[in-house]
Amino acid sequence: MNKETFCFELLDKYPPETIIRNSLKQIEEATRGYVRGNIEEYDGPIHSYTRKMGRFPSLSVFTLDSEGRLQVPEEGKGDIQEKLGALDNEKHRYEVFLTAKGLEHYRYRMMFVDYGTVSYPVRIVLNETLAIAYSGKCIDMFYIDSMREMEELMEAVINCDAVVSLIQSLINESMRQEANERVL
Repeated sequence: MNKETFCFELLDKYPPETIIRNSLKQIEEATRGYVRGNIEEYDGPIHSYTRKMGRFPSLSVFTLDSEGRLQVPEEGKGDIQEKLGALDNEKHRYEVFLTAKGLEHYRYRMMFVDYGTVSYPVRIVLNETLAIAYSGKCIDMFYIDSMREMEELMEAVINCDAVVSLIQSLINESMRQEANERVL
């Protein structure tokens, strides 16, 4: 290893949410404010998961001692690999969605964005329609390695036929709402 091993030219100047926010501005401009792209912090799950079923699923980690008292397990098998590698407590998780003027209860969720202290790679979970439009495959999770790749993903997503068609429908409905409000 020497000085030539590393590059000190900053290629990825902006974090993913800045790239996304800038791309979403195009939607509001192109639709004359009828449709707006939004990115907001999110704290829920971003991929499919299994819900525990049963009468008291959260109590499944507890046991009863010989006298019938509830015991929290003190011992258990641990995986030392969880203690090695990157320790990253910083979390950046966002949802990206469309809203439309006059449709206050409507939200079209496009994707989730998730990364830690280091901006790239960023994990993107696209809705199924957008995942197919972006990759041609029914895979919804992508790891984007650079700012440029993030820009390309956003360009592909906001310009795909499904999003353009949806946005046109939202514009039409917003205009219909405006016309109805004027009549009343």
